[in-house]
Amino acid sequence: MSVTEDRMDRATRVFLDTLEKCGNISLASKAAGVSRPGMYARRERDPDFAQAWDEAITTAVESLEAEAWRRARDGVPEYLVTGKGLVLDKNGEPVMQNRYSDSLLTTLLKAHKPERYKDRSTVDMNVTGSLAKRLDEARKRVRSQSGKE
Repeated sequence: MSVTEDRMDRATRVFLDTLEKCGNISLASKAAGVSRPGMYARRERDPDFAQAWDEAITTAVESLEAEAWRRARDGVPEYLVTGKGLVLDKNGEPVMQNRYSDSLLTTLLKAHKPERYKDRSTVDMNVTGSLAKRLDEARKRVRSQSGKE
């Protein structure tokens, strides 16, 4: 194996490992010491690399989903603060409480049970012929009143 091939194998491993952890092509390229456009070009010509790239992105997204589940279900510990400042217990220690994310819960429910939790509002952007005709007539009246017609 040549030095160039060894360097590329090492760069490929670093790129894919980093991509799996952060899901960001620019950061993974920088960590591997390779160019972002070069990695995209390689992805186009190397199906095995493209598959490994996709698997790394899938792993990154799954880790984000797991973190969203954790934060929504278990909450995130934070200090209890009032308008007067940090709340302390009887021993003078800061009081902690879990903050749960309703928006993450909603997003996860919509993603996993869309038939039950999807948004139900719709906006109809179709304009009926009679409405369009009335709008045209109104525009003509405005123009004629302002002396433009």
